[in-house]
Amino acid sequence: MTCRFRRHEPEEDTWYWFETAPDGQPTRRMTLLGADSVPVVAVDFAELTQVRDSCGLLGAQLYEVVYGVAAEGPVEAPPDAEPVTEHEFAVMWGRCRSYRQCDVRHSSGPIPVGTRLPGTFVGAPWPPGRTGVFVDLGLPLPGFVDVVHLWEADCVWPPDGTAADFEVVGIRVNGSPQLRLRPTAAPPPGEPWPRPVRP
Repeated sequence: MTCRFRRHEPEEDTWYWFETAPDGQPTRRMTLLGADSVPVVAVDFAELTQVRDSCGLLGAQLYEVVYGVAAEGPVEAPPDAEPVTEHEFAVMWGRCRSYRQCDVRHSSGPIPVGTRLPGTFVGAPWPPGRTGVFVDLGLPLPGFVDVVHLWEADCVWPPDGTAADFEVVGIRVNGSPQLRLRPTAAPPPGEPWPRPVRP
């Protein structure tokens, strides 16, 4: 039976929320810090394992940048633990995940926001002008340029195989890790893409 509980550490002014499987292994874990209950951890251990399996150490490191670091291993509810309903856990989980994904600038780790990387546009399963374009960065996870960045530049849609330089503007690791990118330079309307700058 799934168990959900929380406990407070007054000396740290920290709340720890746990969801555990029948064997005591944590399935999800949250940590909220201080009087404002700022989310510092929101880890789904099955998701972390999936990311680690698909993208190796780099994927796991990026996951921890976004959702924090949480110890693995069995967890037992202490005597002072407060039971939490499935609904209460789900509400707090949504809040913590949204905050860690959207409100935290991911400026640490192996590829912090602001990093510049070379890459190659590799197309997308959608027609030009919709959704965005994937980018091969030579890493175990893809990059992605949202269509908004190309609309703002008012540029020619990049053909497959176009090399360019990119800036990391975000990290997404919901199941499939992805670096969100914007081109550092785009061509004037009707002109070809500029040759990428290499050190």
